[in-house]
Amino acid sequence: MPSGNMGRVLPAYLSEWSTGKVKSENVNVLPGVSVSSSRLSEDGSQVELSLSNGQQVSAEHIVVAVGLEPNTELADSAGLEVDSRFGGFLVNAELEAATDVWVAGDAACFYDVKLGRRRVEHHDHAVVSGRLAGENMTGASRRFLHQSMFWSDLGPDVGYEAIGLVSSDLPTVSVFAKSSAADTPAAVEEKTGESLRSETEQNKQTSTVVPQLPQGAGDKFGKGVIFYMKGKRVVGVVCWNVFNKIGIARKIIGDGAEHEDLAELAKLFDLHQLEAAAEV
Repeated sequence: MPSGNMGRVLPAYLSEWSTGKVKSENVNVLPGVSVSSSRLSEDGSQVELSLSNGQQVSAEHIVVAVGLEPNTELADSAGLEVDSRFGGFLVNAELEAATDVWVAGDAACFYDVKLGRRRVEHHDHAVVSGRLAGENMTGASRRFLHQSMFWSDLGPDVGYEAIGLVSSDLPTVSVFAKSSAADTPAAVEEKTGESLRSETEQNKQTSTVVPQLPQGAGDKFGKGVIFYMKGKRVVGVVCWNVFNKIGIARKIIGDGAEHEDLAELAKLFDLHQLEAAAEV
């Protein structure tokens, strides 16, 4: 069980830091604790929770965020394969589970030609894979090459956008810089008028101009880029308070090149150029 916020995704140090940030927003965080049981109060006005640490919590509203398991009951009657590791219907790179049978979205365990077999539970993936499955039904015979992104905001001041294999089990290399008031989820939503950033990034025209990094710049975790590595190859990227740069991360993963200097690679994300623009 994760010991901090987004503990399955973020490196341990950043999970710990972001947990403290969430606590500063008056959220009582109980890491490493699960719900043992729940019941309605006698008057029916609250839900009473029993936690694994012995604590009792009463609340008027409960939000359950536990992921999902794909419904694969059709597999037996239709003779379709289910992936034993990730769950979901086993499909090839064209999202085909059997002759003239396609599966998309959360239910598809597909073959990613860059990162291997995967099952993805995000909005961007559902939209793009669903569109491709429909095209392949009409004879397009196209492989699913899109690297889907997801995002989350941890209050008004911290947000991230992620792509590829982002797991705290993988080694990471991080590059951080000083942030400004413009480097927040609230600021990017105000600027773009769009709160659903999987839509915002599709409309963004990205640049690959490489700025020069000044020496000694940066607050500890104000904004930055976290690279998730397999050997010398980048397989996942988290853009931490850096928005609408997922196109660059998608290209890095798609290229599949080996990298010796990740600080040099981080220059593509304009960390310090954005900082300088905010100070003008």
